[in-house]
Amino acid sequence: MTDMELTAAPRDEFVVRELSRLGRHSPGPAFSQHVLARVSRPQPGAVVLLRRARAWTLEPRRALVLAGGYAASAVLALWLVLPWLAARSAAIGFGAQWLSERALGAVRDAALALAGWALASGLAELVRSLSPSGERMWLVLVTLSIGYAGCVAGLHYLLRTPRGKNVLVVPPV
Repeated sequence: MTDMELTAAPRDEFVVRELSRLGRHSPGPAFSQHVLARVSRPQPGAVVLLRRARAWTLEPRRALVLAGGYAASAVLALWLVLPWLAARSAAIGFGAQWLSERALGAVRDAALALAGWALASGLAELVRSLSPSGERMWLVLVTLSIGYAGCVAGLHYLLRTPRGKNVLVVPPV
C-alpha cells in the first residue's frame, strides 16, 4: 500500500484490484444438499393434523380407543366444571336445575325399581354384611386416582403417531 491519501475513485479501484487477486474459495457441489438436509422446516399445524389423521386411519382399533378415552375425559371434565358454571350463571343455573329435576326424577324411579328388585332377590342382605371403613374408602379413592392417571398416560401414549408411521406429505409442484 502507498503512503499517499487516495480519493474515492482510486481507493475503490485499489480495493477491487486487491480483492480480485485473492484466490477463489467456493463450496463443493454437494455442499448445499448437506446443509439443507440438516435444516428442519416447521410444518403448519393443519399439515401435521392431516398426517396424524391419515396414520390413525391405518389403525382403527387404536383410534376407537383414543376416541373413547377422549369421550371419558370430556365427560369427567364436564362433570367437574358444570357445577361451577351453574353456580355463576343464572341462565345456565335455571337450565341445569330444570334438567337435574327431570334427571333426578328418572333416577329416583329407576332406583326405586332397583331397590324393590334388590330386596326381593336378597342382594340387600349381602350389602348390609359389608362394612365400609375408612381404610376401604381410601383404597377405593387411591384406586380411582391411579386409574385416572393411567388413562391420562395412556392417552398421551396414544396421541403419538402410531408406530412412528409418518405419512409423507408431497408439496405441490
